[in-house]
Amino acid sequence: MIDFIKYKGEVWKIPLASALSWELAELAGSKHPYLAPLTAILSIQATVDKSIQFAWQRVLATLAGVLFTVFLAPYVGTNGWSIGLLLLVGMLIVTWMKLDRAIMVQAALSILLVMYFQSKMPSYPLDRIRDTFIGAVIAIAIHIMIFPPDTVSKTRKKMTHFADHLSNHFISTAFWVIEGCPSSKTQILQSKLQTLFQELHQATTELDNAEQSLRYNPFGTQKRASLQELTRQMKYLRSGYANLSDMIRVLVKWSERGQFAKENQRIWADHLNLLATLIKEWEKALDDSKAVSPVSNVSALQIKAPADLEKYQYPLALYMNAEQVVQDFQSLNFSNKLV
Repeated sequence: MIDFIKYKGEVWKIPLASALSWELAELAGSKHPYLAPLTAILSIQATVDKSIQFAWQRVLATLAGVLFTVFLAPYVGTNGWSIGLLLLVGMLIVTWMKLDRAIMVQAALSILLVMYFQSKMPSYPLDRIRDTFIGAVIAIAIHIMIFPPDTVSKTRKKMTHFADHLSNHFISTAFWVIEGCPSSKTQILQSKLQTLFQELHQATTELDNAEQSLRYNPFGTQKRASLQELTRQMKYLRSGYANLSDMIRVLVKWSERGQFAKENQRIWADHLNLLATLIKEWEKALDDSKAVSPVSNVSALQIKAPADLEKYQYPLALYMNAEQVVQDFQSLNFSNKLV
């Protein structure tokens, strides 16, 4: 039951916010109390920052739309053309002010509904403003104060899954190397690498969402500390992916030139498997939220260039990167460029 309350907040927060906002709207004298829970339902989003953003946009747009309509409606009447005219003017104003599209939609709804209801229900415009504010405040208060969404755990899980898949891709690359880097499997390997990049992007997005969500959480001090550590660890994941991508590129070139001897294939397959093991153990520490820092059993692993090649490793790496830049920009096709 505790886990359900903690991790399934959207299931019970929306009913609770709806009930409280309806009762408060009635106490405030509203004749249309359903407007308050309507805002509460819409305002409870997946994260706190998205909830706050939607709530203030709805309140602002409702206030602007209602005042705009109340002022002009008596002069234009109520019919399809007058509604269209007011909506057009309202949309032009929102566009001119460069406001978010969500504000445009909420303002349009307020204009439409106030145009229709105010002649039949004179209290509707005031009720809409007051009840919208009540619903927004109740929704945000419940979302922040009672078990706010645990975005940090979700981010940690995403990063752990990515680390696991990154490790597996190192292993797949090792198998590909020991087979002699066959061109028939190179495309499959690079396609999986692209999928891995998309997963890295999703984990990065989750991390950004967690940062923004915690920004508005007054009780998230401990979570913010955990998130800072995850942000630091994310740099290693990005670096791991970038290095794997570069290694595959180099291995492809080495193989294509026919200079990738069996002994070197064995050596680099072993290296890649050891790197996969290192990442696997790092992942276990990352998955343990109580771990102070990832410590690997293979932390003493050293993969260094042989002594006779050590002085050439940096210029060779630079030449490889420079060659890639040349190939990339020479391959651009401007034949379809519009004149």
